[in-house]
Amino acid sequence: MLIALVADSIDTFYRTVSGFFGNGTTVPGFDLVFKPTTIDMIVFLILYLGIIYGIYLLYNLKKAGGYWFMISQILFLIYAIVWGPIGTVLSEIYLLIIGYMAVYVILSIFIPWLYSEKFE
Repeated sequence: MLIALVADSIDTFYRTVSGFFGNGTTVPGFDLVFKPTTIDMIVFLILYLGIIYGIYLLYNLKKAGGYWFMISQILFLIYAIVWGPIGTVLSEIYLLIIGYMAVYVILSIFIPWLYSEKFE
């Protein structure tokens, strides 16, 4: 669970930061290129602290880590849809976003709930 969340977080962080300093970032499986603005990066980095904190709490067997992780993901998704570049192509990547969110719910909320005797 943690390996998957950390690997995805590192990949997302790398693609977003390299996209900001380079020619843009792509969505896996699509030919869409996004170029984050400075405000996008500031919001991304602030919300990414919540994602990192959520993973840290999950590592320490705290159920609240899953909620920190999901809330940060949802807040960034709302920002990206309303003010960011994803809003213009949402219809093309809608199913991908639903799939990612479903996997995130399973990894960050359902698995800690399933093993609730080990998590606080």
